[in-house]
Amino acid sequence: MILNKYFLKDIFLYTASVSIIFLLIIVSSRSIQYLEQAAVGEINPSVVGWIILYRLPEFFQIILPFSFFLSLVLTIGRLSADSELTIFEQNGFSDKRIILLSLLPATLVASISLALSIFISPASSLKVADLMEAKSSEEIFQSLQPGGFLTLNKNLLIYLKERDGDELQSVFLKSSNKDSSFMEGVVFAEFASLGNNKDTLVLQNGSIYSSNKGRSSNLTFQEFQIDISNKSDSKKNLVSGDSDTVDTAKMQWNFSLAILSIIGVLLAVPISKVNPREGRYRKVLPAIFLFVLYLALLITGRGWIESGSLQPFPGLYMIHLIFLFMGAYFLYRKKQKRL
Repeated sequence: MILNKYFLKDIFLYTASVSIIFLLIIVSSRSIQYLEQAAVGEINPSVVGWIILYRLPEFFQIILPFSFFLSLVLTIGRLSADSELTIFEQNGFSDKRIILLSLLPATLVASISLALSIFISPASSLKVADLMEAKSSEEIFQSLQPGGFLTLNKNLLIYLKERDGDELQSVFLKSSNKDSSFMEGVVFAEFASLGNNKDTLVLQNGSIYSSNKGRSSNLTFQEFQIDISNKSDSKKNLVSGDSDTVDTAKMQWNFSLAILSIIGVLLAVPISKVNPREGRYRKVLPAIFLFVLYLALLITGRGWIESGSLQPFPGLYMIHLIFLFMGAYFLYRKKQKRL
């Protein structure tokens, strides 16, 4: 019992430490990315912190399985390098017992990852989508500067030559969506300002050049209003998905993170042991490479299912089966070496 607690304590300590380190790295990199977006006016600077907070479940659902896998490698590597594993083995700690004992925290990690990916992350992603859209039309308008192109929303690109306070001068607008206010085409206007409802751009003294089904038209106007509200369909896509294959890929991905934690035990135990004369970190890099390969194949497989290049069945489960056999082979080879 004492040896069990000693072994599990090391695993949990390493898991927590590695998780915090990788979380800080990811949060730092993402923060820089969002701050750059805020600097160019793509998102509201005041919501950057909330975006990072709501994305933590998404980060954790991948960090946790990796941290647990690495904790197994570090724990077994340390015990074998310090010859403590020899004492464990003399007290009945065979590879089978180590695997069964490791499956206890692996099940906990798998359950947390599954709960995060199914219940918490989707709700957090909706919050992130709302915050990304939180930049008002007035803020977008105020950020417009002469001499540069800026995206007003997903359909409109604007360029202005000069600006005098709240009035834009020599304005060029380009639309690439047939559902926009003036079909697919461009608009030139002498002046532009924000409308009373703050979601429309009022253009004055200009021309509209548009095309529809091969026909071109040229219209002049004294005043023309365009909706510039920054709305998107991100929430809809997050909720409903684009197709049945996307839903299937998402479901398999959610369960894959849990399965990854379980199969990771069969991979980590046989490859982690080192000789006492070898460094305790000798197997860390090969183990990281193996885990990253496993995760990369799952991510690639998910993309293939969504694009229709890979059948939903067996889908990602084939990748798990390959690494399951790989873990069994590692255990068998290690047993044969002892014999």
